[in-house]
Amino acid sequence: MYSGFALLVEPTAVPPVAPDPDDDVVIGTALAAKADFLVTGDRTLLAVGEYQGTRFVSIHEALELVEALLSRQRG
Repeated sequence: MYSGFALLVEPTAVPPVAPDPDDDVVIGTALAAKADFLVTGDRTLLAVGEYQGTRFVSIHEALELVEALLSRQRG
């Protein structure tokens, strides 16, 4: 159902960015996908805030961003 929206990527290698080294793979995956946002509930990852143009946002913030985008499209 969602396969049309998915992109399969290999994570980009990144230097240690997050306090938890496992999160660096998540960051590398977001970079490889050229993601504008990485939506997470992980507080330590949210504390990083942004890396190479990818913003780390909470679910609440992501919903606000989507709502703002939809509002602008409606005119």
